[in-house]
Amino acid sequence: MSYTGIFIRDVVGQVPDGSTGTSWTDSPDIICSGTQPLPNPSLLTDPNQYNQGLPSANTQNPLMQNFVYVRGLNATDGPQTSTLYMYYVDTSIVLWPQNWKTQGIMYNNNPDQFWVQVNATTKNQIVGSNPPFIWTPPRTSNHYCLVVWASNGSDQSTPPDLYDIGTVNDMGNFILTHPNVGWRNTIEVDRTLPTIENNSPIIGPSAGGWMNIGVQCSNLPTDGTIEFSVPGPDTDNTINFSGPILYPNYAPTLRVYYPPNFNTTLTYRYTKGNTSVPDGSNIIPIVGSPNTSFDYISYIERIAPHRLTTMHYFGTPSELHANLKHAKSIPPQRLLVVGSVMNKLVDPH
Repeated sequence: MSYTGIFIRDVVGQVPDGSTGTSWTDSPDIICSGTQPLPNPSLLTDPNQYNQGLPSANTQNPLMQNFVYVRGLNATDGPQTSTLYMYYVDTSIVLWPQNWKTQGIMYNNNPDQFWVQVNATTKNQIVGSNPPFIWTPPRTSNHYCLVVWASNGSDQSTPPDLYDIGTVNDMGNFILTHPNVGWRNTIEVDRTLPTIENNSPIIGPSAGGWMNIGVQCSNLPTDGTIEFSVPGPDTDNTINFSGPILYPNYAPTLRVYYPPNFNTTLTYRYTKGNTSVPDGSNIIPIVGSPNTSFDYISYIERIAPHRLTTMHYFGTPSELHANLKHAKSIPPQRLLVVGSVMNKLVDPH
């Protein structure tokens, strides 16, 4: 079924009816320029800038007023009016909707307004929020993720229902049925260091259950090594993984079971070999659906192929340990990504 309404991308290059890639939560249509507005906001709706993902910014200044611009593409054959609702949420690999917040967001100096209505007259027209949203992040030493929900239906005056999602499979279904939601979950990491380290919180499902956890390498040199660890509720569900990067887009993933409301952190470490990390490379902590059946993956390939990643699924931590000698020979398979944190590798010097 073709998408209609105002379309918010997950990544540069995505089109309304699907695309492929290894990026899921780096929307180029959510631009946080920090405490300074964009010098030329008309660039937001310039087709050339849009296609390149420009202007691009995710500067967050806590306890200060930040300017946030939102844009979208009209995927409707003809005029379209939509309402763009903006939220923020504590950084986590999985952005459960029940944790989204609106306090501190305002539009047109109205502290109770966290939305803007946009109007397009023709198909493929780019529309945006100008003036921008004003957002005051509430805490220091904290990075937040930004989410935009494009309401394209008949009742746009009623904010979306952010109901409690209790399992990873249900979160996957939410993502698949809401292509009108864009996410900006990006943290900058220094790519010039010989050892690149970072961590990402995991807010576990409120109902508990199985989940696949790992890291997605994107265009990383194969003479390096990747490690990641995730403390679990017990020995059988604690992850400690270390090994060579088998191919540039290697994605080692393990399956764990968490009790209700169990929270933890994924910590990764990438150690370079002799090859420097090229521009455009990435290390992305991911959480995936535990459903890896052929019928389910075939369904995802039809409706949302960009949400799939090719991963090395090693089973549970205990299964990995028992079959460590044969781990490299395990064939890759497909996984539905339900959460990720884009660690954008940059050269700060």
